[in-house]
Amino acid sequence: MKSLKISLIAIVVLAIITLIFSWIQDQGDPTKFKASENLFTREIEQNIDSLKVKPDNSFCEDYYNYINDKINQFYQPNPPQYPFGRYGKTQIENNQWKDDLERNLYAAYAEKYIKQTKSVFLGSLWKSEDLKFIQSEKNALIKSKFLDSGGPVYKDYMSIQRVLDKYNEIVNYIASSLSFNYQETNLEVGFPIAEIRNRITRVLNLQNDSLENKYVNNCIHLHLDLNEIPNVLFKKHILYLDNKMNFWLDKYTNYNNYNDYVKDIIEPISYELDSLDNGIYQATNFDSEYNRLKGKLEGANTKAYKKLP
Repeated sequence: MKSLKISLIAIVVLAIITLIFSWIQDQGDPTKFKASENLFTREIEQNIDSLKVKPDNSFCEDYYNYINDKINQFYQPNPPQYPFGRYGKTQIENNQWKDDLERNLYAAYAEKYIKQTKSVFLGSLWKSEDLKFIQSEKNALIKSKFLDSGGPVYKDYMSIQRVLDKYNEIVNYIASSLSFNYQETNLEVGFPIAEIRNRITRVLNLQNDSLENKYVNNCIHLHLDLNEIPNVLFKKHILYLDNKMNFWLDKYTNYNNYNDYVKDIIEPISYELDSLDNGIYQATNFDSEYNRLKGKLEGANTKAYKKLP
């Protein structure tokens, strides 16, 4: 009888120890704990559901920030009615709900942000303010502790970044090409034809390869600006020749005979003019500009011939 009592006591003690150990484990791992819903958690969940159905053609970061602020507001303790916050009756419940709600909000907003961004990329008019927002928001979202690095959302972020990088690369290339300027007047230094040819070849390659990105290819202003580059560079070449002629052609007054003037000035400038190749530029006004410069050169030559022995 005594041994039976001892056995029963041992079983009860063992059961109590098992329950205590299990309770401690649950307390140490909040992810295994699911607090019950209440008025405040349901309100946040309804807000998240509202965010999910926001239009895909308009960014909703303000609403996302509003929900995030509300989650933090409800989480804060407000004694004596809510000593641990409004989500649960214990700090563990409060912490668990805050984490779950923030995770759900992030997942919903990340999906919405990606759809809204792709809506911009699928359009033909890319506004600079939209692109700045897309970049800054991606930079913020990718730092979240809720992001699964290597997961589908992360891969979408990387795809978005590739679009932005290619867009910025082309924008910078266009800017450097359209602002190209060359004012050298030294007769021994010619126009940088090799650089110009490379720039125009790059334009053609981009156009033939859909701007190297299917989304960037949708941006109409990039195509329009790229189309302008050959014509702008042709004008720069013409301006260079004009300036060079203006600087040198009237210097026949420094010479004692006509032949030296022709050799030193007329011939090198004539060579540069004849090297003007419309195969590079495909300019519609090539002939008229060439003939104008040719007339300018011949006029200076005639004047020098009359003035010099």
